Amino acid sequence: MLKSTSPALLLVLLLAINVNAQFAKCNDYNDTDAINSSLCTSVKVPLNHNAPDNDSIDIFIRKFSALKKRAGSIWLIPGGPGESGASLYPLITLFSETFPHLDIYIPDHRGTGLSGKICPKEESVDSPNGIALANDEWGSCFNHMYTNTPYVQAFSITNAAKDLSFLINDLSGSGKRYVYGVSYGTQLIMRLLQLDNTSLDGIILDSFVPLQDDTNYDLSHRSFIVNEVGNSVLKRFETLISQDDNSLTSQLKSIIEKSKTEPEFVEKLPKQELSILFGMMLDIPKVRNKIPLIIDALSHENVEPLNDALKEIEEFYKDYGNDYKSSPSSIPLVQIISSSENNLRPTLKPKEVVAESENLLFTSILPKIMADNAMPTYQKDNYFANVPKSMPPTLILHGTLDPKTPLSGAINHFNKLPKDNPLNLIKIKDAPHFIALFAPESFSSLASKFVNGEPIKSILISDNDTLLK
Repeated sequence: MLKSTSPALLLVLLLAINVNAQFAKCNDYNDTDAINSSLCTSVKVPLNHNAPDNDSIDIFIRKFSALKKRAGSIWLIPGGPGESGASLYPLITLFSETFPHLDIYIPDHRGTGLSGKICPKEESVDSPNGIALANDEWGSCFNHMYTNTPYVQAFSITNAAKDLSFLINDLSGSGKRYVYGVSYGTQLIMRLLQLDNTSLDGIILDSFVPLQDDTNYDLSHRSFIVNEVGNSVLKRFETLISQDDNSLTSQLKSIIEKSKTEPEFVEKLPKQELSILFGMMLDIPKVRNKIPLIIDALSHENVEPLNDALKEIEEFYKDYGNDYKSSPSSIPLVQIISSSENNLRPTLKPKEVVAESENLLFTSILPKIMADNAMPTYQKDNYFANVPKSMPPTLILHGTLDPKTPLSGAINHFNKLPKDNPLNLIKIKDAPHFIALFAPESFSSLASKFVNGEPIKSILISDNDTLLK
């Protein structure tokens, strides 16, 4: 550890340590086809980039060499907060084929994966349950957080952005430099651009986050966002299928009311609230498209299609990205960043969340989790809710039925960005959150054109994998 060192001297020392950082064969507890050709390294960065006395932490980076003659690099920034680079490993073939002339770098955010953790002991790969907290690890982790507040407060978006700047400037090598981010990753990239110390040839923003001061779209309002998308889905289906009796909306209202008032019906249902379960279905197009069938079955007290859908959701997430011991999200990091910067109603009580979502047909569990948070938080800084002074060429890809980062919030954010370079916002019809995952053909076509400097004219495109059918 480096201690009692001025920020300027610390940076010089860290540069001296890291400038010759060598990527080598990975030894990170993984052995899967998706990553067996990758190289790995770990570099030290300041724990707090602005602190007068500072420790350092390690940041893990995985590299995939260009498939063809190298022309530069692209950094893939995972979402979250809390998700590690492992959330993008299952898509490495897509990214490699989309960017064949670029070296691909995938870092683990501070606090995630194989990088330095908020609870180093409990979130260690070598702990009894691996990175994920389990059993009595929750208590000891929380105790560590409350007794090491300055350490915990260093896990901020701005410090993570400064990590990213340090890595890009130190490790990218020659040639053009691009950055791709999804969801929270787009927020982190926007913070990186505010630092104004990293030269980039272009950025790709997948599922662009709203501005942090947009009071309609912070995390405490997530259920309203989910419900708006859910109702849009129902209306679309109502125009596609013949309704002999009640509309899908009316049927779902009756079913949810019945799930609250009729004990015999409740006994047949899963323990989770129906509105939350229907909200979960919006994330995966193949499951979302079964909503009319599920509603019809539930109206006849047949829960089999619902249970099948929930099993399909569980299997999807089990199959996606869980081959890696660095996959589990960091719940402490999620809570700290979300509570510090992305929840505009920190005093909201759980009972208030229940009351305001009482009549919603589609909801999210997130507002309940965030309500009345008692986790340590850090102070917002001058970067909060601001935009960069300048933007590199930018491609924004966003689904029209995104229940997590709403399209209208993305458009509001886009409209406030400086347009000193070309900025394109492309809407993918009926796509949910995470275009690279759920609309890969559209993503690959558009992203490839972007890095090759080809014009992109369409502002709304259709993707066969995501269309309501």
